[in-house]
Amino acid sequence: MNFVNLAFGKEMLKFELPSEVKIQQIEAKKSQPITNIEESIRHVLAHPLGTAPLREVVNSGDKVVIIVSDITRLWVRTDVFLPVLLDVLNEAGIPDQDISIVTATGDHRLQSDEEHRTICGAMVLARVPIYDHECQAQDLVDLGLSSRGTPIKVNRRVWEADKVILTGGIAYHLLAGFGGGRKSIAPGVCGYEMIQKNHALALAAAGTSGLHPNIKTGIMEGNPVSEDMLEIARKVGVDFILNVVVNEQKEFVYLAAGDLYEAHLAGCRVVEDIFGIEIAAKADVVFVSCGGYPKDIQLYQAIKALDNASYAVKEGGVIVLLSECSDGIGSHPFEEFFKYGDVEEMSAKLHQDFIMPGFVSLRTASICRKTPVILISSLQEDVVRGMGMHPASLPETAWQMAAELLGRKPELVYVMPYGGSTFPIIRE
Repeated sequence: MNFVNLAFGKEMLKFELPSEVKIQQIEAKKSQPITNIEESIRHVLAHPLGTAPLREVVNSGDKVVIIVSDITRLWVRTDVFLPVLLDVLNEAGIPDQDISIVTATGDHRLQSDEEHRTICGAMVLARVPIYDHECQAQDLVDLGLSSRGTPIKVNRRVWEADKVILTGGIAYHLLAGFGGGRKSIAPGVCGYEMIQKNHALALAAAGTSGLHPNIKTGIMEGNPVSEDMLEIARKVGVDFILNVVVNEQKEFVYLAAGDLYEAHLAGCRVVEDIFGIEIAAKADVVFVSCGGYPKDIQLYQAIKALDNASYAVKEGGVIVLLSECSDGIGSHPFEEFFKYGDVEEMSAKLHQDFIMPGFVSLRTASICRKTPVILISSLQEDVVRGMGMHPASLPETAWQMAAELLGRKPELVYVMPYGGSTFPIIRE
């Protein structure tokens, strides 16, 4: 028999599949963690991609704003690299009193003092002030429209700074292709209307259903959302970025420093090398886990793993998603959007009033329309069915259901232990 072991909440689910079934694992490639972090940060700040060293980018007397990720992206480990960045700025003639931090909250809630300390570290906050971006603030600076008609309103503190430095993490992203880079500006420190209009570019043309064909994980070129973000970031003005790539143990494996576009692109290539996993063919069935607690505490967060798994399954195949969902659905608007019915109705509603949870609902519904999804979770069965999925309590039950839905014995099965980070790519 073939034994499979997947994380589910704080436990591991071990189960057997028939020996005649071919099973392949989709896992991240081995990566070498950076050992001397301070030395490595100093090196990339002195030898950046696409721009001069940081000490030459800033000038004495400059007011510098550093943009950091909010509490939802603690994996970036901002508190580790921020002290070094401040020290290098000091050495370049920028004292702490000329530096401030702005959190790229986008349309997320404001952070607590404790969350600020968690993000940046107490020692950093003893040196420089921190401000949360507020997307509904009255003093946002109006920069007009992007070429796609997106209204650009940006945080005043960021706009008025002499130099703007972006920090953040680079990972696959189901809307923008990749996170990090440009996203720290748009949506990070822009107005609410900008965020909604930009994200609405993900939709297919009005009067049609579904998504723009280039709204895909790992795609930035030709992706209207990502290209609009880049245009806005350039209009706002970015002088330097310091982005990180981390492995599944949250260790730094690459530091992307320098130009907004070039340094970020280099980081994206590293993400592809580690987490973009080539497959020769698509499978009949894909078993995908989010990686267990805390990644699978909400169904809303688990959709990233489902989305990645959808690239590895044949049309008409079956996905088995393992997500305990101990905190339930995780987003009321995400759950409510399924009440609009099918993909066409969801798409029409999003064209009228775009919200990100609605987009995730549409993406989920689009996957479930093409590929039956069996969900192993702690959610009530009627709730699971309301999301267009088939509920199951055990992997063995899910396997029987998958064979019935497929209408034949599965031959090839992929297993994705960390489905939220690994991205299957069909070998050309």
